[in-house]
Amino acid sequence: MPDSLWTLVNTAFNKYPDNTLWIRRLGKGRKESFTYAQVQVATHALSAQLKELGVGVGDRVGILSENGPEWGSAAFAVWKLGGVVAPLHAGNSDEELNMMEQALSPKVILYHGADRGLPNTVEIELHSEPGKFVEEAVIEPDTEAVRLYTSGSTGRPKLVCLSHRNVISNVLAAAEIDLDINSHDRFLSLLPTSHAFGLSFDMLLPIHLGACMVLPRVLAANEVIAAMAEDKISLMVAVPRLFRNLMYGMEKKFKEAGSSMQFYIKLVRGSPMLLRKILNWPIRKKFGGHIKAWVSGGSRLDPEISRYYRNLGLPLRQGYGLTECSPAISVQSADDEVLDSVGEPLPGVEIKLKDVDESGAGILMTRGPNLMLGYADEEQTAAVMEDGWFNTGDIARLVDGKKIVLAGRAKRLIVTEAGKNVYPEDLEIELERYPEIKEVGVFELDARPAAVIAIDPPDANARVKKILKQFNARVSSHNHITRYAVVEELPRTPLGKVALRELPAIFSSNEVK
Repeated sequence: MPDSLWTLVNTAFNKYPDNTLWIRRLGKGRKESFTYAQVQVATHALSAQLKELGVGVGDRVGILSENGPEWGSAAFAVWKLGGVVAPLHAGNSDEELNMMEQALSPKVILYHGADRGLPNTVEIELHSEPGKFVEEAVIEPDTEAVRLYTSGSTGRPKLVCLSHRNVISNVLAAAEIDLDINSHDRFLSLLPTSHAFGLSFDMLLPIHLGACMVLPRVLAANEVIAAMAEDKISLMVAVPRLFRNLMYGMEKKFKEAGSSMQFYIKLVRGSPMLLRKILNWPIRKKFGGHIKAWVSGGSRLDPEISRYYRNLGLPLRQGYGLTECSPAISVQSADDEVLDSVGEPLPGVEIKLKDVDESGAGILMTRGPNLMLGYADEEQTAAVMEDGWFNTGDIARLVDGKKIVLAGRAKRLIVTEAGKNVYPEDLEIELERYPEIKEVGVFELDARPAAVIAIDPPDANARVKKILKQFNARVSSHNHITRYAVVEELPRTPLGKVALRELPAIFSSNEVK
């Protein structure tokens, strides 16, 4: 195992100098690309600049940038000096960025685009000459490498401290997954590298393997499909919402294409899997024809969405993790028959259940080399650690003793006055199966589930009322949604998850009486 993230990255620089590391899509067919050698030179130049600013071992350096060579070279330069990368999420508001800066307290902030009024900022430049040579720092693998400000979707913000060993172990374990990734592959870079998921899986994993990352112009379904086709994308990691939108878009086109297309789709779905993967070539070709895997993460994926892609022979699987675990705990295998499973633990990761109920569900506990050093706040750390095991806060059950099936967040569990358990995530998945509904956020209100429902006008209130009448008629009474609000969009975190903490306020302003 490499002793530091700089060693991991610099090894790839030296091994794959002529490979393309990043391709940035600029629109109107224009692109710019950056090789491993070019990014290595830019990194050396930036590390010399940081050294002159007094950055050394243990110093925190903020990075404010969208995904790409600017973000990457900044992080690599910090790690070369033994510093700690402290990401600032570019998608956040100015007020949120100021809160993050105060909490992270970086010595300097490297930025690309705009400095957003933050203090101690230095613009990132991609130099073509390495500049003054700077020796790399000698550090131990358990030295802090990344400090992440994570507000999550519930609870108060935390500062998660990850070591070089934490992140490297997760990257190397991910490289062992049955994805057959190599230096010829291209990843579509959708998840922000300022988050653990994007950092480990959308940047460091492809770099470790000598692969290329393609940066879309915007995070829209049409651009994603165009990038997959034009840039021959083989792997894509995204949040469930994207796969849901792609599914509805595909189904709409299938229906509009007429009876011959309907017959073809029926033939594909009715064939054995091996034949299905041959017959579906026209579908795969629409996505560039190089698909190896799509991985969904960040929140639970509706198993019916998994079934839809599986029936078409398209390789969608689900992963699971938390920032505190660098972030991955498990990833579903390609042939996993348990569609709502998030897979088995990655190599080196251990799991167990705590407080198991009569249904076999309990709180998921985990430990392994990917587990964080701790939070910056020792009290927060003590609250989640039990004899070396981390309490994920997720309710899960195990299939065959090792496949993880999630039921929801423990802190989101609603217990009604009658003592019935309501799992908001299950209700959200069920309601989002109605194509008209864009998204749903369920929360507790007076010991009952209430919902904020996103749907496009016109007649949104009337349509939601009709849907809820159908929904309540087929679910148990304790799962009935009787109080709800209607909006056009739900609030989101920078990673694309629903900002659950904001739901009560939005509900209060938009409740349908």
